[in-house]
Amino acid sequence: MDYQTDYLIIGSGASAMAFVDTMLTETDATFLMVDRRPKVGGHWNDAYPFVRLHQPSSFYGVVSRVLGREKIDETGSNKGFYELATGIEVLHYYHALMEEAFIPSGRVKHLPLCEYKGDGRVVSLMSGESHNVKVNKKLVDATHIEVQIPMTHTPRFEVAEGVACVPPNLLCRLAPEYGHITVLGGGKTGIDSISWLLDNDYPADKITWVVPRDSWFYNRRKWQPGEALFGEALELLASSNEIYAAAESVEDICLGMESAGNWLRLDKNVWPTMFHAALVTEADIVKLNRINNIIRMGRVEAIDEKGMRLTKGEASSLPDTLYIDCTASALSNNYKDFTPVFQQDQINLQPIFVWQPCFSSALIAFIEANIEDEALRQAMTRPAPLTDTVKDYLTSQAHNLMNMHHWQEHPETARFMTNCRLHAFAGRIANIRADDHEKQSQLQRFGQSAPNAVENLFRLAANA
Repeated sequence: MDYQTDYLIIGSGASAMAFVDTMLTETDATFLMVDRRPKVGGHWNDAYPFVRLHQPSSFYGVVSRVLGREKIDETGSNKGFYELATGIEVLHYYHALMEEAFIPSGRVKHLPLCEYKGDGRVVSLMSGESHNVKVNKKLVDATHIEVQIPMTHTPRFEVAEGVACVPPNLLCRLAPEYGHITVLGGGKTGIDSISWLLDNDYPADKITWVVPRDSWFYNRRKWQPGEALFGEALELLASSNEIYAAAESVEDICLGMESAGNWLRLDKNVWPTMFHAALVTEADIVKLNRINNIIRMGRVEAIDEKGMRLTKGEASSLPDTLYIDCTASALSNNYKDFTPVFQQDQINLQPIFVWQPCFSSALIAFIEANIEDEALRQAMTRPAPLTDTVKDYLTSQAHNLMNMHHWQEHPETARFMTNCRLHAFAGRIANIRADDHEKQSQLQRFGQSAPNAVENLFRLAANA
């Protein structure tokens, strides 16, 4: 069977869904979404059962449909802050969006279990049947922000026969059967696994945590959408730009962000070398510090019945140990990917607002639908790719600030952001009262320091 569509979308994960959702509002175009998975929602289809967003639910998803109930958590380490959607909630959200909105629109067709082979050819993974697609307008590549997750990645270390090493998807079922658990990986997945174990009364002294690299984290307190903590969010924006503008080194930025309360780290005596922009709370840090057996000897190279070989040494393990593999790289192929968003007859969905892929894709859709000036499109969509280290973050953040300047200078785009629920703070910023001198001052500080921040971020990135 052959197809004809205005936009051929490769992928149906979070970025693709955000793009199509905004295009359905802004245009009368048609869309064909092709994905190797059997359902929309991308990696959420394979997520571990206790996963949650690490940012408030209201910042995630698509523009047209709210995710979650916009409630404040009353218990746990997120107490006092806005809810974090579970993986099941996110997956249901995307499945319902396709079934209740996209398909009924009559303008979206979804081809699951299919692969795009190029040149307008789509092949079914089930039957092998080939379909030709005539694309009237553009191909949209939504795979640039595709991530690796534990369930589907291949570990880069050897595991001897008889050693129990599984993804966190099996942790809930297997944890009661083992006297010791070793969590491999210091990123968000490792943190989630440690937190789940502690929250469910697994003894902290029976847990070993392999942290190849310590990480800087964003303080979730500074990323709250409600009015109560809006001043903290504005202070994050203002102080960050001032720190970027004044820093003499990458280390200055790290210490400045930590001193301002914008960033957190697990141990003040260990210098982090990773920055994946995970959001945690001070309560999370206190909880994680209950783990005393932390191994900082680099990456795992091999595991056998006696223990682990790591890049910086060896560590013994007890026989009754379950290993939880949390080493999948969230960066995937987006790390240092500066592929332009707009390339002739193709759109590459890239982060253009650093670490906010949903908002980025929604805004790219708005720009595609409403702005024809190619130079302006390029100026508004400098890629701000995912980052592995603080040095990587410098360039992404500089591009982010440059993009923001052009968005605000363009009245229609500024209005879109003000009304876009996916933008963390634009709506509240637009409605700051003239007599709210404290918030007006914070906003002024942000704007005044932005040009010097951009210049210095590029300088530091070049010299780091």
